[in-house]
Amino acid sequence: MFEEKRKFKRIASEVLVRFSEQEVDKGTQQYLQGIAKDCGLSGMFLATDHLMSKGSVVSLNFFFFDKEKEVNIQAKAIVRWTQRFRKPKGMGLEFFEFKGLDGRDFEQCLEQLLT
Repeated sequence: MFEEKRKFKRIASEVLVRFSEQEVDKGTQQYLQGIAKDCGLSGMFLATDHLMSKGSVVSLNFFFFDKEKEVNIQAKAIVRWTQRFRKPKGMGLEFFEFKGLDGRDFEQCLEQLLT
């Protein structure tokens, strides 16, 4: 039997996320897309063919509507592991910074993203 070791629960999701590698300057920054899967307060699995190396810092943008107003939450995360050879390809990310919450709880934002 698999023993859950995560501190926070995960939400199975299919949310489109834009992301980029942090170290690239804004003028040449390439925005990529992936699908957030298995997302929680501490991190998520980002399904994408555009893998970055372990230890890379990734900037993420989540978009959703709150009371008919578009909300953009920016997060920074560290790539903790990659899945190159199994489907779906992707990266395990650990969040370490959020912007744009405007007093919202990130867990509530995650639930709104999924509705």
